[in-house]
Amino acid sequence: MTSNNTESGMNESKMAESKMQGFPPRLAELVEPYAGVTLSALDNLKLLAALAAQAELGCECLELSDEPRAIYVANWDGHWFDCGFSNAYSAEIRPMAGPSEARLATARRVEVPLLNAQQLSFMCMQYAHFDHC
Repeated sequence: MTSNNTESGMNESKMAESKMQGFPPRLAELVEPYAGVTLSALDNLKLLAALAAQAELGCECLELSDEPRAIYVANWDGHWFDCGFSNAYSAEIRPMAGPSEARLATARRVEVPLLNAQQLSFMCMQYAHFDHC
């Protein structure tokens, strides 16, 4: 059984590493504890905004609607991230190229509550419970 647990832990670690590819080192370090959690697109925005605030870095949350479906994006200290379709209940955070000026001109700012570490943990726990029900 120990080898299965060790193997499972190694697989999870490799998955977390692959999810962090393309992330700036500081953000990867902050997001890494949450790499195994898949949240809704809006909760991804909340996560990035909270982690940025804790690190005293800027995070701008936007909705880009010129897609077939609107997407949530975050500008985290100059790095852009796709947080998923605005109606996605399960989405990954992915690095992306910055949107064009035309797309930014039509973007809508999304106000998200700034969660503390305890609230982030509770949000992830709630989502994990809902996801498995």
